[in-house]
Amino acid sequence: MNTQTRRYLFIDYENLLQVKFKKLEKVASKIFIFVESSQETVPLALVRQAQRSGKNLRWIVVNNAGGGKLNYHIAFIMGKLHQKLEADVEFAVVSNDPEFDPLISFINTTGRSCIRVKRKQDESSVYEESNLNYSKPPEFVDEFSMNNFHDDDDNGMPVMVEEELITRTAEETVKRLIRSGNRPAEISTLKNYIVLHSQEVSLHGNVERIIQKLRDSKDIDVQKGEVIYNF
Repeated sequence: MNTQTRRYLFIDYENLLQVKFKKLEKVASKIFIFVESSQETVPLALVRQAQRSGKNLRWIVVNNAGGGKLNYHIAFIMGKLHQKLEADVEFAVVSNDPEFDPLISFINTTGRSCIRVKRKQDESSVYEESNLNYSKPPEFVDEFSMNNFHDDDDNGMPVMVEEELITRTAEETVKRLIRSGNRPAEISTLKNYIVLHSQEVSLHGNVERIIQKLRDSKDIDVQKGEVIYNF
């Protein structure tokens, strides 16, 4: 991005085919692409462009998402990220569907900037000329499929757990321990403490990632199952 604004951009596969990917890269710090699981091939040119973004791009594969249902998944993921991210991260949805407008309006009332970017109706596919060159979706598509997101409640609602959320949870854990003066002596007790206070992020094995983040940042050391605090 050319500006310091952190902008998360959400776009479905059909709209992605109608825009120049380079433009998205210039205006977004992270891009979330939503695609139906029935989409077995992707234009090779698009795959090559997308791979350059590395971890700043997420392919989210959704099952049974026909009939415009991808919009629901986009709205859900936006909501989950809205809960976790700082308010200075802007959201942008590339869509001509006014169905998003009530949600966008609500997000703006919370203090987070959120916009809908309209695509020109008469635009033809940017990848029309390369339609003969297709590729299987890259391997990282499956890594971020809805099937691989973890459940966080009785309704089985999926949660997107990104590295920055693990980092933020580790930082919040340190702050909470300092405020409370609580210092679980054993690593098993510390894990239970983290799960208790950060259930959405720490369940399903992510507590190990949080512990490792604390060790990497030198906030704690672990010796024979006992925790040594460096703060």
